[in-house]
Amino acid sequence: MLIKQFTRLPKIFLALLIQLLVLVVIALGVMLAPYVITPPYSYSLLVLVLLQALMAAMVSCRLGLPCWWRWIQFFIPIGLYVGLLVEFNPLWALAVFAFIWLVFSNALTERVPLYLTNATTRDALKRLVKSQKNQTFLDLGCGLGGNVVFMSGQVNISESHGVETAPLPYLLSRIYTLLRGGRIYAMDMWKTDLSYYDLVYAFLSPEPMPKLWQKVKEEMRPGSVFISNSFSIPEITPIEIWELSDRRKTTLYIYRL
Repeated sequence: MLIKQFTRLPKIFLALLIQLLVLVVIALGVMLAPYVITPPYSYSLLVLVLLQALMAAMVSCRLGLPCWWRWIQFFIPIGLYVGLLVEFNPLWALAVFAFIWLVFSNALTERVPLYLTNATTRDALKRLVKSQKNQTFLDLGCGLGGNVVFMSGQVNISESHGVETAPLPYLLSRIYTLLRGGRIYAMDMWKTDLSYYDLVYAFLSPEPMPKLWQKVKEEMRPGSVFISNSFSIPEITPIEIWELSDRRKTTLYIYRL
């Protein structure tokens, strides 16, 4: 039950909580060591840092983090240790954190990192709308605005919009679309009205897909199309699955309402 409650936390908070729990365990071990092992004995701070890194990496999967997070968990204490050795200016660390928040703030709230659509996928979107006229397009979490600009240039697309809430990607995509076409809104995707659009595209993560499908069913018009890049909707069969020939083997899951 406790582990299930942990998994509901944003991944970054869960990762930091795991690091804290491991630190407490190691601290207790250091305090109790004299009662188990007769002094004198010696250990270096580096040994404790490596122990922290290994333990945090090992328990991360079991406490609800995706297993690829174990590498992040391993290098967090090592990075802090190296920073202390080289007397890294904490203002630089603050600047790095601020930059990461400006770019990846959605990863903290919605568990949606910044994924960018490649040219092969955009060509697939172009083929998808080739036989339709006057289509309205929406990119949920449009990142840097590349899809919105690309689709605004298609003859079968009458309007191309995107929504984005991460501050820096929104600013860049706003400038890009002002120069090249399309329109970006600083809007939460959960507050976006999908009923206006014929084609809705999303490249998010597995986390929001079940909730997003409920929104799609409730708001999108009959005959409209929802496309998810790489992440399918659990227990829902798409009308088509397009496997693309790019290097990352992109899969598009196409759902018609």
